[in-house]
Amino acid sequence: ILPFNFRYLMTLAKFRELWWIQGNIHPSAKWEEASDVDWEKYAERTDFFNVHVWEWINGNVYVYELPLGPHETCSRAIGRLICSKDPEMTLINLGSTRTRAGNMGKEADGSFIPKRKPNVNSHGREGLNSHKPWPNLAIEVASSETEAHLLDAVKNYWLQPGRAHDAIAIKLIRCDTVISRIKVWHFCTDNRISGELVPVTEFGFETIDDNNQILIQPQQFTININTECLFHGMPSDFRIPASIPNPLDIDFYYVLSNMEEELVIS
Repeated sequence: ILPFNFRYLMTLAKFRELWWIQGNIHPSAKWEEASDVDWEKYAERTDFFNVHVWEWINGNVYVYELPLGPHETCSRAIGRLICSKDPEMTLINLGSTRTRAGNMGKEADGSFIPKRKPNVNSHGREGLNSHKPWPNLAIEVASSETEAHLLDAVKNYWLQPGRAHDAIAIKLIRCDTVISRIKVWHFCTDNRISGELVPVTEFGFETIDDNNQILIQPQQFTININTECLFHGMPSDFRIPASIPNPLDIDFYYVLSNMEEELVIS
């Protein structure tokens, strides 16, 4: 008879093998307990299977959310709104680009960077030895992930000195089978009170009524990002295109409209 601990480890190995072979994050694999995982190998498989919403911390893997439809449509809707206000395409939509800082690695749900931003920040985007600059804007969306973990990631990872300049955090709140409420925060590294990073904008709203009608109006809930923040780190002779509105506004009525068909989870 095999000892319990050995049988347990064999079971973990079997279910974790599903990840390495198929990209299947099986709940019995208990990735939240995984350790001694090689960064390069793990990151390679996340790329191959297009898996996101994970952290790698000093060899330990933390898969903290399995994205649902509303999660994906929310981040993509924000990305489309930003792109629609940049007709000269001077902001690059990096999507969920991989980053690493010291013994930690993360991917945002969405991110933006100015075209031809100088490679001033090392050990950032795409890996430990990369000199590609960090994105200026990181977008994080949470569904099953806790609000506390979401905000901690924004404040203590993305917006640490020398990394992203602004971040948008969105918490999708589910009631039974409906994403019934959404909470939103916009942080900027310029906005600190007594050294503490505080949101520039913070709001929450109900999503749809019993007839699946949207409950908010255009311009009722918006985020305004200064273009100086979106183009932070560019050379002194760079001129922000006049075609981009300043501030660049993100109207969550249109974000919610894009999510409308995904708010009821079957």
